[in-house]
This record gives sequence, structure tokens and C-alpha cells, in this order.
Amino acid sequence: MWDSRIPIGIYARLYASWKRVLREVRIIEGIFRKHGVRRIVEFGCGLGRHGYLLSKRGFDVLLTDIEDRRFGVAKKLPFKRYNLLEGGSIGVFEGGYAVGVITLFRYEDIVRILRNIKSVIGSGIFVFDYNFTPYIDPEKVEVRINGKKYIAILEENKYTQINGGLIYEYRVRVVDENGSTVGVEEASYTIYNKEEILRAIEEDGYMVKEIAWVSWDPLEYIYKPSDEESDSAFIAITPR
Repeated sequence: MWDSRIPIGIYARLYASWKRVLREVRIIEGIFRKHGVRRIVEFGCGLGRHGYLLSKRGFDVLLTDIEDRRFGVAKKLPFKRYNLLEGGSIGVFEGGYAVGVITLFRYEDIVRILRNIKSVIGSGIFVFDYNFTPYIDPEKVEVRINGKKYIAILEENKYTQINGGLIYEYRVRVVDENGSTVGVEEASYTIYNKEEILRAIEEDGYMVKEIAWVSWDPLEYIYKPSDEESDSAFIAITPR
């Protein structure tokens, strides 16, 4: 479950900085280029910044999501509505990717989603990120936009044990410099261990092509490359 009522421009500065997006795009780009993939689809594109940067790097990108939240320059890219849980026909691509999406779902829905993705990428490659350990979110983050200060405050967070991992629930309130609320975000994320995610991949008839290990820095809100197995990863899979 993810419900954000934070104004899109503020959300972009808080959680989807170009620095963060570029770091993630470089990982995805490296995997796709290694396997000769050019025509790609993004699932759960959100603001569309990943797709925009990939398009500037020569990829043919289609953005998809359950609703159109493209922001700024990403509005230049083609977009189709697509519900990962329902599936449907949007064409066949050489590859697909999703960032910050798979973790939103429980195990049975992950299996369902991977099955639907298979009909879109054919024999291609799907790349997604996953965090295998509990999040450590900062209690307060400040940003300035057009000279105005906005503060994201972590009001509540808790963990619940489930089979194979945890559920992380949180609520963030964003206030302006006068203390007035400008938006609230509430969400719950599943945090499965590596074995559970690999089990879902195998259950759906995929094989792992590559794992790019990264470590999550909650203060900078960014992935950092890791030379060894770490708390997070970008996983590239393909149908058997």
C-alpha cells in the first residue's frame, strides 16, 4: 500500500532527486547494454525521471503506471496506463524495469506481477531493485524550493514480522516553514529476505541473469555501489 498526498514538485525534490535517479539509471543501463537491450518499458514509472534519463541515453522507453504522475521533462515520453496486478496488452519489449515498486507487494502479488511482466518482455530481461533489510529513515528532511523551506517529518514507523520477512509501515508529514501541513504520505512495504525473493523468481519460471549489489544510505536517500553481497540489489531476470 502506498498513498502519497505530497505535492508532486515537493515529492520530486524529497524522494526522487536527479542525483539518486542517475545513480539508479546507471545500474539499469549497464545491465541492458550488456545484453543488447534497447526497447524497454518502465513499470510503475511514477514521476518518470528514470525513463527520461534512459531515453536521453539512447533507449526507446515507454512509461507505464496505474495513473499518470509524470513530472516536468518526463511528460515528453510516451505513457500508457498499466496495472501490474491485472496485466494486459501494451506491446512486447526487449526489456523492462521497475524501481521502488516490487517492494510494495506481498509474496503472492509479486508472483502474479512477475507472471504478467513475462507477457510484456517475452524472452527479454526484467530489472528491479529490492531492499532486503529494515529501512532506517531519517526523522526529518529539509529541502528548499524556490526559496521556500519544506520539512518532511517521520511521524510514525513500525515493523511487523511475517513469513520470510517484515512489513514496514510509516507516515510522513510535510510542513512548510510556517508549520502548515502541505502533504502526507502513508505506506506499508514488504521486506522479504533474499531467499523469499529468489523463490518467487523461480516459482514464476525465471532465471537470474545478474545481481548488482548496492547499499542503501537513508541519510542521502540513495543507493551506493557494493563490491559484495549487501542489504539491497538490482536483480536482472529472464524467463527460462
